[in-house]
Amino acid sequence: MKRISKLVLLFSLASPIACVQKVETMVGPTMGTLEIVADENMKNIVMQEEEIFERTYKYAHLDIRYTNEFDLFESFLKDSIRAIMTTRPLTSEEKSYFNEQKSYPRETQFATGAIAFIKKINATDTTFVYEDLMQRFANETSGDIFVLENAKSGITQEILRRMHKEQLPKHFYALNTKQEVLDYVQAHDNAIGIVDYSDISDSDSAFTKEVLRKIHLLGISRPADSTQVGFVQPYQYNLVEHKYPFTRNLFFISKTGKEDVGSGFASFICGEIGQKIILKAGLLPKFQTERNIEINYTPDIKVVK
Repeated sequence: MKRISKLVLLFSLASPIACVQKVETMVGPTMGTLEIVADENMKNIVMQEEEIFERTYKYAHLDIRYTNEFDLFESFLKDSIRAIMTTRPLTSEEKSYFNEQKSYPRETQFATGAIAFIKKINATDTTFVYEDLMQRFANETSGDIFVLENAKSGITQEILRRMHKEQLPKHFYALNTKQEVLDYVQAHDNAIGIVDYSDISDSDSAFTKEVLRKIHLLGISRPADSTQVGFVQPYQYNLVEHKYPFTRNLFFISKTGKEDVGSGFASFICGEIGQKIILKAGLLPKFQTERNIEINYTPDIKVVK
């Protein structure tokens, strides 16, 4: 009997310890691992958000890989990936598809970016009326050459959407890398580069400073049916007032359907720290942090002459 009592006591003492879950295996908004596919046009800003998030929450890990928009949504629709970061929301057709699958992705908009147009630094024609630029897109004999990165990119899809076409005209060249686009623009007088503004929006970046010494950021007017404000560049203050015509929003979309590290990351990038990262990068945060300024009135003001 004494031996049985000792075994029962030993088992009762060991059981609570065996039931304690290791923090490394726990899943929650600030714990766990999630694979995310992000649009390669967003890489600069996403890497910054990921670094600070993982530094803040040491048990949260994001496995983020980058690809073009076309392949990104193809993977998302095939259910091979559960969370994406992209520059467009789901279309009505995509939402209908997910509804049929009894899956209801959660879309979180966290910033506004832009598509930027660039020419070599000594270019003479650096401003375009919106309609004129659209005509140049369509006119293969205009003498212009448009260069962009990756034919499957979100930028390509946005240009096609605005042109109401399915294929780019012959005077559009899709190069392999962002650096190839920059090099081509610098070497050709008639080349207009099309890049994501986040690539050159951070004024404190050494890369941005070097690029802006070699290229000119073009000014574009608003469409004719809009209130005209002159030729504007995609600077942050123009994004705030919706003056620049080629803006696009940034989204985190998840279909995990639970409160996991994905929902935690979405909350982080929409929170104070995440939005300050957006602001610092030169893009427009979706959620502005309130600033409370207290002014103390002092009646005995002295004027020094």
